[in-house]
Amino acid sequence: MKVSEILKLEKAPLVVVSPDTTILTASHRMRLEKVGCVIVSKDGEHPDGIVAVRDVVYNMAGHWGENPDGSEFSYISQPVSAIMHSPVQTCRLDQRLRDVLHIMWHWHFLHVPVMDDRGEMCGIISIDDVIRFSVHEMETESRVLHERVMLSGQRPVDRL
Repeated sequence: MKVSEILKLEKAPLVVVSPDTTILTASHRMRLEKVGCVIVSKDGEHPDGIVAVRDVVYNMAGHWGENPDGSEFSYISQPVSAIMHSPVQTCRLDQRLRDVLHIMWHWHFLHVPVMDDRGEMCGIISIDDVIRFSVHEMETESRVLHERVMLSGQRPVDRL
């Protein structure tokens, strides 16, 4: 299955923030939009970085207890550019699901922005999308193989 087909079936909101957006504001946007990341972009069309929920949590854990006066949460007023991953690993509309899975596995990302033919962002693929559509593909392949065996007249292997 191609990325373009996934985006037609399941288009998650692409939440874009500027590099000077605070970590608190970006976190709030993720909560409101019910997404796991924001794309950081100066122009809104090309990704400069990506910030995921776990980046916020890891950053929070890194600051825990460093200010005994109780201001350990002052980090949330920092810009997202301070914690964003850059450069961003992206995929194209014509790439296959397996290509996206490889990007996610290799770079340990849960979200991969999708670029169109002009090199501009047009969507995002999450690990949830990859799992959902991979399971669907595997079920379809299994059904087709089972039908081929049945049509061949051979005895099918018992399913586990």
